[in-house]
Amino acid sequence: QFFWKGLHNAHWIGKYWSHIPECEEHATCQECCVTEDLNHILTECSCPGQEIVWRAAESLWREKEGAWPQVSLGTILGCRLAVFRDEKGKVRQGTQRLYRILMSESAYLIWKLRNQHVIPQAGTPASEEEIKNKWIFTINQWLQDMILAKRPCKGKHPALAPHLVTTTWSGTLDNEQSLPADWIQAPRVLVGSLAFQQMPHRRNNSRGIG
Repeated sequence: QFFWKGLHNAHWIGKYWSHIPECEEHATCQECCVTEDLNHILTECSCPGQEIVWRAAESLWREKEGAWPQVSLGTILGCRLAVFRDEKGKVRQGTQRLYRILMSESAYLIWKLRNQHVIPQAGTPASEEEIKNKWIFTINQWLQDMILAKRPCKGKHPALAPHLVTTTWSGTLDNEQSLPADWIQAPRVLVGSLAFQQMPHRRNNSRGIG
């Protein structure tokens, strides 16, 4: 629903409030004093949230893939259409899935952080530590869901091919060098904590990403 509303400009933000008497102030970001449209919320706002989340996503991606693609409203809303290929033109399904997870879940977390701060008027913004913990929890939830999805259930075939799990997450796991080759079967496999130790420095530009 979040992405559908974003694609159809259906979120109750920004200019939506400009034509409603006594609600005009809701159209403006109180932190930055500009129109609070979706692009501003997800990629520009100086309120704690978007910059920290995108730097974490970039750091995790760089552990596995190298250069982080430019983040914009278009790439966020269109992340499910992104295609990554190897030098022979073959689709890299694991890379593709990781990108879509990082983009979609990071964007939605930024949106939820914004709502927690704005909807209860003058709410306290989340701390940097809280933002980090929420992001790590979100990404790890995806990892655990994929691991569970590939395991047989009552004699049925696994819903997700094991190789898709490994190609998606290999290169991003905590203490990966110490894990067994068949780490999918190992307990408490986690991802994300190194992202904050190695995340890029804060940008000096107003966008905070890129």
